[in-house]
Amino acid sequence: MKTETKKMRELYDQWQTQGISKQAFCNRNGIGYHKFNYWVKKFRGKNVAPVEPTRGFSQIPVQQPDLIEQNQQVLAAITFPSGARIELFGSLDASFIKKLIL
Repeated sequence: MKTETKKMRELYDQWQTQGISKQAFCNRNGIGYHKFNYWVKKFRGKNVAPVEPTRGFSQIPVQQPDLIEQNQQVLAAITFPSGARIELFGSLDASFIKKLIL
């Protein structure tokens, strides 16, 4: 059985890689905010090496808006849970879409 410290350390590491607020992380994982905040402060004070994020932003080159034809229709659209929406025009490469999603 995992000790409380190990369990909270794993949760802390997960939170570090997700890039969301402590409150949102606690809500998603059913953890008390104040309890989690206690452990965050404890781990930050111990010179623990930061965990490298497994997700993040990728630089994706895009066409200049003036080069996109005015009457071109949206070929695909991706709407994220946060409400952010990406509209894609023209021919698409599967690896390009994968970079947007992952």
